[in-house]
Amino acid sequence: MKQIGFNTFLLTLLLVLNGCGDGGGGSALPIVPPVPEPDPSHPVSISGQVTYDLVPAKSDYVGLDYLNMRRESSKLVSVEAIDDVNNPISSTVTDANGHYSLEVPLNSQVKIRVYAKMIKTDQPVWNVKVVDNTNNNSVYVMEGAYSLADTDTSTRNLHAPSGWAGTSYTSTRVAAPFAMLDSVYYSMEKVLSAEPQAVFSPLLVNWSVNNKAAPGDPANGDIGTSYYYDRNLFILGDEDSDTDEYDDHVIAHEWAHYYEDTFSRSDSVGGPHSDGEILDIRVALSEGWGNAFSAMALNAPVYFDTYGASQSNGFNFNVESEAKNNAGWYSEGSIQRILYDLFDSTNEGSDTINLGFAPIHKVFTGQEKTTPLFTSLFSFITYLKDENPAEETEIDNIVASEDIESITDITGSGRTNKASELPEYTDLVLGSDVSICPSYAYGTYNKLGNRKYIRFNISTAGSYSISIRKNNTVSGSTDPDFYLHNMSTHTIDAVGEDATADMETQSVNLAAGSYLLDVYDYESISSACFNVTVN
Repeated sequence: MKQIGFNTFLLTLLLVLNGCGDGGGGSALPIVPPVPEPDPSHPVSISGQVTYDLVPAKSDYVGLDYLNMRRESSKLVSVEAIDDVNNPISSTVTDANGHYSLEVPLNSQVKIRVYAKMIKTDQPVWNVKVVDNTNNNSVYVMEGAYSLADTDTSTRNLHAPSGWAGTSYTSTRVAAPFAMLDSVYYSMEKVLSAEPQAVFSPLLVNWSVNNKAAPGDPANGDIGTSYYYDRNLFILGDEDSDTDEYDDHVIAHEWAHYYEDTFSRSDSVGGPHSDGEILDIRVALSEGWGNAFSAMALNAPVYFDTYGASQSNGFNFNVESEAKNNAGWYSEGSIQRILYDLFDSTNEGSDTINLGFAPIHKVFTGQEKTTPLFTSLFSFITYLKDENPAEETEIDNIVASEDIESITDITGSGRTNKASELPEYTDLVLGSDVSICPSYAYGTYNKLGNRKYIRFNISTAGSYSISIRKNNTVSGSTDPDFYLHNMSTHTIDAVGEDATADMETQSVNLAAGSYLLDVYDYESISSACFNVTVN
């Protein structure tokens, strides 16, 4: 693949013309007509269409269907005309059907180069690039051959092939970066339907054929899984193991986390998750939202992820109608169904409402972004009902269909289903102790009960000491840690993660405002309890 300054998509054709003699002990050189000088005063138009091979999932959504790949237009991508000394002389972008048109000087030798990036600098604004994280973040491109621009119009189409040869990839996977860009395009289109002048923060999509499911350095392709972090998507590309470039729901799901980060807010701690697990309320909302948004953006409720030898295996589920498994306010499955039912236009059972995307976007970018407690289904539904009072009954009915009592406030008070597990916001008075006891009934790290929430206020800016100490004789060495969330600025102002046994202490400079401590035991020692103090 050609990347700026690095590898090359092998689409350029090298044409070599050889003269040959006609006998008699000598040879005649061919007559080569002179090449006219480029005439910048007389531009000519070059136009065409940019397409790529899209490999869909099989009809049962298990594995990729290479037998039914189809050509898709490459939308809003950057196109340049390159002169014979490799300088760009004209540029444009494709339209929603992949068409482009640009002008170059008459009689100039040019080739067309297409970049795997979408850039727009006037509102709405976006800047998305697909880069090779294993090759200095170089941008993927494809290009055609040089030829003379000697007519008033010239058609030059460019197509990005998949590289698949029946049983394996035997040539460059040129189509992959453009397929991922299309998934981002549809994700952005959904936001633009609610906010036509949206400004999207710059996004890098990090993809490589070397990206594999191993932890380590992304520069070596060791990304562990496809994920989002700090305005970067990292996407798997390891053939015969796990490739995600054609798993459009995976791309849109991770883009939904970018949306949380840049348009809204998420307090999720991340980590492993799946439907049926009983999750920390922040994780449940974030992952349920990612699944629901992928279905909204792609207008396709069946989420699929392919992997394995020849990309022939995988799993799938219907975002709207997947069978309930541990339904409740702690379930990403319940939350994805609630969010999708609020959005979609199909009414069935308890779903008698179709809000569309705009009201959901308004809550995420409004009150949910500034909620004074952690982001959760409780805060989202409370604010959605605030914004849509005429639909309160219909919203409650959808929530109730997931075995969740009516949500009336952002703390989730009034629970009967797993009421004893409801995360409590324990109030702390400066200089006094509060006792907390994490629990691990449903797993570790990001499951319900693993983390305890403590809130306090600072009236005077200054240096404060945060102390967490084990307060009982449970066997096993604990390692209490914390994140300190500033609820006034919605930032993480301190992290306590040293490895001292049974205690964590840290002095931090705090401004006046409201704070939330997220406290947990890194060692997950069952029945261990801790005293928490802020002085």
